[in-house]
Amino acid sequence: MNRHHVFGIFLALALPLACTDDAPGDTETGESSDTAGTETSDSSDEVGETAETTDETDTDEAVCGDGDVGGAEECDDGNDDDGDDCTNACLFNVCGDGLLNTGVEECDDGNLNATDACTSACLNAVCGDGFMQVGVEGCDDGNLEGGDGCSAECTMETCGDGELQDGEACDDGNEVDTDDCTNLCQAAACGDGVVWADNEVCDDGNAEDTDECTNVCEPAACGDGIVWVDNETCDDGNDIDSDDCPSSCESASCGDGFVQEGVEGCDDGNNDDDDGCSADCTSENRIVFVTSQMFTGDMGGLVGADASCQGLAEDAGLPGTYLAWLSTMAESPSTRFTQSAEPYVLVDGTVVADDWADLTDGGLTANIDLTETGGPIPIGNTSCAGGGFPTVWTNTSNMGTGGNQVCDGFTSTNGGGRWGQANDLTQWTQWCSGGVCTWESPIYCFQQ
Repeated sequence: MNRHHVFGIFLALALPLACTDDAPGDTETGESSDTAGTETSDSSDEVGETAETTDETDTDEAVCGDGDVGGAEECDDGNDDDGDDCTNACLFNVCGDGLLNTGVEECDDGNLNATDACTSACLNAVCGDGFMQVGVEGCDDGNLEGGDGCSAECTMETCGDGELQDGEACDDGNEVDTDDCTNLCQAAACGDGVVWADNEVCDDGNAEDTDECTNVCEPAACGDGIVWVDNETCDDGNDIDSDDCPSSCESASCGDGFVQEGVEGCDDGNNDDDDGCSADCTSENRIVFVTSQMFTGDMGGLVGADASCQGLAEDAGLPGTYLAWLSTMAESPSTRFTQSAEPYVLVDGTVVADDWADLTDGGLTANIDLTETGGPIPIGNTSCAGGGFPTVWTNTSNMGTGGNQVCDGFTSTNGGGRWGQANDLTQWTQWCSGGVCTWESPIYCFQQ
């Protein structure tokens, strides 16, 4: 409403009052009625003017930046600074509106994506903030600690990265699976299924000890003490052929070629009769040989001499039990030996005597002139009885008897001895006496 309009109203109200004062002869009632009517009418007009004024005020639009909050405005700080708490659109400055609220926000990229360079908290993305920045970080667990799966550089910690973390026994930072640390970051060990270089020959990754790779990661083999299923019937962990599990790792049996001590008298590898060893591994003859080793008169007595015969026979692979053809004043072959009814033969099968009776009747069928290995007999002392002939310690007569205390029972190099001549059919055991016990000669060994 302008001032001219207000002035017009004022005049309209004032004029009736002037007429009443200037005309006192009019009736009071009429004047009052006119006046009342006039006042009523003017009052109505004034009310109308007031209403018009109110309507004009309500329809005025709010102006952002005038400092007054009106209409749809959230705020109005009366300035045009877009970087404070109230934007130039009269809206509160919030994270994600694309406007940087200075001092409050580090960034504002207009979105609430937590995985870009500006997080949903309007902070610059950094390692350790708990938001994984796509294309920049491999992980972000909200801390800068290593060993928890996500490193201090926000890269995934994995086996082979050289960093030891939870669940890893080692991490050597390489992809070599056969060194001390496997590609599963566990210490190499037998049974892990990986052959540990320079430590294992095999590794089948199981705890089965009877398959082709044992639990010490060595290939199964005869003699390792473990029965290899489908390949061995026994394995006693040694290479002794005379026990119940020979070096073939097949249970001992007649015909396997190994003489089982205390069970078989022989075993020629077959089950045929009349070949020296019967089908039930009973010896059909007795082997005799001259030792390839020479001795002085000190042999450790008969016990020591017997042990030498047995050892040489076993080394040569000969079956059975062997005793030395030697006599003392107390013992002789006639009292110590099994007097066999079977032939006595050399290692090549040559028959020396048909049986014990034939052996002790004063002469042999063939000379005893082969060693346990089938070689020629060693030439020891040749000074006995004129010399020139190989000698063999015996102190035993053709009948297998003895009597003289030679070399103190073959326990000393003192005194004299008695010998046989190995290349003579009749003097093979009783040829000469005298000499000294320091001489060296071989001995005869007979299978029992």
